[in-house]
Amino acid sequence: MHLAQRLIFSADPARHPLCVEDGPGAVDGGSLRVPASGLQGLGTYLNGFPASYWVRWAGVTRVSLRLESTGAGRVRLLRSDAAGRVEQVASGPLGEPLEADVAAMADGGWLWCEIEATTAVTVSAGTWSVDVAPRRSGDVVVSITTMDKPDYCLATLTALAAEPELATTGVRVQVVDQGRRKVADQEGFAAVAAAFGDRLRVVDQANLGGSGGFSRGMVETLDAGADAVLICDDDVEVEPESLLRAVRLHRAATTPVVVGGHMLDLARPTVLNSFSEVVHRRTFNWGPPVMDRQWYDLSGGLRATDWLHERAESEFNGWWMCLIPADVLRKVGLSLPLFLRWDDAEFCLRAADAGVATVSMPGACLWHMAWTEKDDSIDWQAYLHVRNRVVAALLHASGPGLLPAALLATDLKLLLAMRYYAVDLHVRALGEVLAGPGRLHAELGTLVPRLRELGAGRPETVRHVPGDPVFDGIVDERATEPVAERPSGPLGLALFAARGALRTLRPVPAQARRAPTSALTRDAARWWELPRHDSVLVLDADATSGAWLRRDRRSFWRLAVGVTTGYVRLAVRWRSVARTWRDAAPALVAPATWRASFGARRAH
Repeated sequence: MHLAQRLIFSADPARHPLCVEDGPGAVDGGSLRVPASGLQGLGTYLNGFPASYWVRWAGVTRVSLRLESTGAGRVRLLRSDAAGRVEQVASGPLGEPLEADVAAMADGGWLWCEIEATTAVTVSAGTWSVDVAPRRSGDVVVSITTMDKPDYCLATLTALAAEPELATTGVRVQVVDQGRRKVADQEGFAAVAAAFGDRLRVVDQANLGGSGGFSRGMVETLDAGADAVLICDDDVEVEPESLLRAVRLHRAATTPVVVGGHMLDLARPTVLNSFSEVVHRRTFNWGPPVMDRQWYDLSGGLRATDWLHERAESEFNGWWMCLIPADVLRKVGLSLPLFLRWDDAEFCLRAADAGVATVSMPGACLWHMAWTEKDDSIDWQAYLHVRNRVVAALLHASGPGLLPAALLATDLKLLLAMRYYAVDLHVRALGEVLAGPGRLHAELGTLVPRLRELGAGRPETVRHVPGDPVFDGIVDERATEPVAERPSGPLGLALFAARGALRTLRPVPAQARRAPTSALTRDAARWWELPRHDSVLVLDADATSGAWLRRDRRSFWRLAVGVTTGYVRLAVRWRSVARTWRDAAPALVAPATWRASFGARRAH
């Protein structure tokens, strides 16, 4: 039998519900302690074994569990099916391995155990093993892209340096540092570097965005002759065992697959933020296959989460954690030079076109800030959200579908909410897409300064803080809940849009031009609430600063005409524009093209 997964008894108390079910046992010092006569289950996200994924992608037929423990008692081995129905398949005394037949579990199901303690029991470790040997070997490079988050990055490196299995199984670590605050300059880095020895490499380069950092990790992996790259965000927390689970599945898989990890919430560690994502073709937008499986609290264990037992089919995995075999890079190329957003989805769609599947693997995970904690769709990144989504659709969709209409509806909401800067960026993004892909690589290093310059002085980008008359004069009158009702249904949305458009024809009152007439918290400033206001201060999440939004008739109608014209042009010219982008794509993602971009832009 061959190791597939080790049990995790996290040192973080907030993660204990992911390790053990509710019961008399307790996690203490990296071990599980169960009192005499206690019954403790391990049917949890981190310590259950997602057998269906190993059956489907590695051809496993038998799985073995072995616990390292002291004390007397018995272990029951439980198995679920795709619907979450549970049965006992084996039992035996503590210390003896238990085996289960899993050959029929390709569609879904997990294994887990329950410990029935006769005396006080301490479980210090445990392993799930499979009857399939690794099919590939070679080094795996964990490549972390960082941009001015040296504290997070150093914490990740510290955790990885403390995991002995990384050193013994050919896993090396690389940091692509694109920031001004360098990880290597942090206190404690020298000790971490000494612990890694020659298994750690730091690459400094100018800020080329996520796609530039991840592609640098891919290029370095190819140049080193490694077997795979496991790309990873910087602002995360990791359990090294979770990364190793992705490595083991990659090595055992019958054919090369992209192995992605799930995203759990850094602020709410038992909440699953992203799981098995797909691209919805009608609107060409990414997201979960079923919305109620996002932001799902897993603290109830596997028994309370029926949908998690069915093996999920993924179309892509976010690049907060994603393992890509080198053979796949050689086959399909590297990331598109999109700076941020959609690089991960587009790559996996491209891999799928070449016959390479993406597996989002339960239990292979890390903790990351939730997308709901920040809204980057209204700042300079609004440009990238639209440009990159349209580019991905041009490369992979058969036609425009509902994409132009969906984008236009979003822009109308933004215009009615007085977010003119974001819509202006959308107009410019559409212009670049229609002009063709020639500027993507050339502008990687200058794009963000240009977008920020476009926003300089815009009301949405000016922050008002305590001491500013705009802030102090209104902030105590803020609303914490939306007053307007959210429109619903086609008729409700049409009436909402018509009323909002008519309102823009009215002059803005003089008082509203001089100062905000109301204030809203970030949660209250919904798209259906903001159009009720002519002049409003929208507070940031911590309510210590805010942006003053003002209705502007000229900007509204100028931008409304601009985006409408842009989306009509996109729909009419779809075939010819798509052909241009598809013809250019192989060169855009080629390692040689990326090497030229890296050579032209040295680190600061």
